[in-house]
Amino acid sequence: MKVTDFTLGLMLLVVAAAMAIAALSFPPMPGQAFGPKLFPNLVAGGFALCAFALIRRAGKAKALKLGVVTPDWWNEPGRRGNLAILLGSIVAYTLLIERVGYVLTTFAMMVLLMKRLGASWRATLLAAFVGTAVTYLLFAYWLRVPLPSGLLNGIVR
Repeated sequence: MKVTDFTLGLMLLVVAAAMAIAALSFPPMPGQAFGPKLFPNLVAGGFALCAFALIRRAGKAKALKLGVVTPDWWNEPGRRGNLAILLGSIVAYTLLIERVGYVLTTFAMMVLLMKRLGASWRATLLAAFVGTAVTYLLFAYWLRVPLPSGLLNGIVR
């Protein structure tokens, strides 16, 4: 579904205002000219600029309408099922990752989604293995992010 530019611009403007208001409560950093308010305010300013650009573009196109436009693919067979599987897999991933572990959950989700998209078993298993291994090494070793080991406790760090 496509949100109209005007609607998206208004939503971005609300988010930018909420970020700026929330940043007002951040305490100053002693001994520094800038503090924790700086980054959220910079992001809020960027959001506001994007919002104004979207609203301006909608105004030039004389399309100042609130709403959502459904794309052509929305009525094609299987597309809504793909969307439901994607959203369901995100929820399942979130619920399972602590118990089952990063490696097994990531591998299983990649296999499920790639097979749903019609990839061959060879390509699916290779991509799921390489993708899981590379992201695990990247996060666990290079970035030192603790990932849940789950069922593989003692086998993976």
